[in-house]
Amino acid sequence: MGAGGSGGAIFTTDTGGAASGGGGGGFSEKEIYLVKDDVLTITIGAGGAGVTSNVSGTGYNGNAGGNTTVICDAKGLSLAGNGGGAGLFTVTDAEEKAGGVGGSATGGDLNTTGGAGGAATHTTNGTNAGGGGGSGSPFGVGGAGGSSNGGAVASAGGGGAIRGFRGGNSTGHYATGGGGTGGNGADNAVTGGKNALGIVTTTSADGIDRSSGFDSEADPFRGLTGGGGNGSVSGNGNTGGSGSGGGGSIQSNPGYYGGKGGVCGGGGGSINLSGSSVAGGGSGGAASTASVTASSGGNGFVVVERIG
Repeated sequence: MGAGGSGGAIFTTDTGGAASGGGGGGFSEKEIYLVKDDVLTITIGAGGAGVTSNVSGTGYNGNAGGNTTVICDAKGLSLAGNGGGAGLFTVTDAEEKAGGVGGSATGGDLNTTGGAGGAATHTTNGTNAGGGGGSGSPFGVGGAGGSSNGGAVASAGGGGAIRGFRGGNSTGHYATGGGGTGGNGADNAVTGGKNALGIVTTTSADGIDRSSGFDSEADPFRGLTGGGGNGSVSGNGNTGGSGSGGGGSIQSNPGYYGGKGGVCGGGGGSINLSGSSVAGGGSGGAASTASVTASSGGNGFVVVERIG
């Protein structure tokens, strides 16, 4: 799996700004037969580095995530899960900045693209931040980060999940929830997406909270079943469950942050510190009228699984 890109960051004292989320990494999977002395050469992509805007009017685009590769010359194997693209910023009134593109993937029996970061539109005196995209997975393309177009108020989108479920979109003074493995984050509401059983909770299908890891070591990517983290207007965005996105946050006091995405989930947008990802997902954008930071994207990773 490729690494997630980081969101953009912008701080402007009097007029605010907008910053979109980073894209999720691509996913590649292949079954091969290895024998003694076959060598796998593995390179793990690093998450796109976070960026900070601490001078009014001076913003920064995020950074793309690194590519993850697995090569075995003896078997002609060359897998690539490419990193998600960088989020962007703007201070131009009415201008929309698209989120970072999802990373592609090649070489596998199964190749799926990461979700794009959430777009963000600037309106004078508004601070709008998109969510990070979820990664690709065996269930298909990653979900996009929630978009943010709140007008002349603070607004933040939730992070995307696997299975194509997106974070909630915001068109007002909202911090929306992250996508879950069973549904999108709610639009213009704090509620995160449902888990794989259709329940509104971040816990996995067995009722256990695995926001920082996999549900199963036996088949890790297919066992991601958590729900999206809720957004928050007055506090921190909540961390997403396994495979799910974190919630956005529009609490303006220093020290508050967007919710972190679970494994393969994107982070929530924020007007302070945006949410990152445990692994594979993009980070949310960060926009404010004070110093602001977009976190780094989630690192890529590789699972080598013995079958039989």
